[in-house]
Amino acid sequence: MGHRLPVISRLHSIGRRGFTLLEGLLAAVVLAILVLGVCGTLSESYKQSEFTAANAAAVSLARQLADEITWSPYTQISSYNNYSDKSTLVPLLEGGSLNVTGSDNYTRSVTVVSATPSIDPSPAVPTDFAIVTVKVTAPNGQIVAIPQFVANYPIQR
Repeated sequence: MGHRLPVISRLHSIGRRGFTLLEGLLAAVVLAILVLGVCGTLSESYKQSEFTAANAAAVSLARQLADEITWSPYTQISSYNNYSDKSTLVPLLEGGSLNVTGSDNYTRSVTVVSATPSIDPSPAVPTDFAIVTVKVTAPNGQIVAIPQFVANYPIQR
């Protein structure tokens, strides 16, 4: 008959062939920790991307309304004071509009404050200056404000 190893030697050699249960559990825990770290990083990246997209849409809507107001005749600018709307579209110069917000509603509001020149602050000086501030509130509560200085002087074209 063949040569047989003692029982202890056979058990010892069998244990060397694979992982023990403890080693397998430890590897699973380490892997789970690494996966959670990667998921956290991806989640933060997605949040930052959403924040940037909301900011870009708010800036586009604010810039469009601020440009519309500043290109209006000076006598009509004060009528924009306390103006407010909910918007998802930016009108295009060639007609039509561009949806910059998807299905989200952004709230736009305008304040117009008359200003006097600092060189002569007497009340007799006409206030031919104004500061127009357009604020856009994104659905996530983020606020973008664009102030514009407007003066009443003719533009030579």
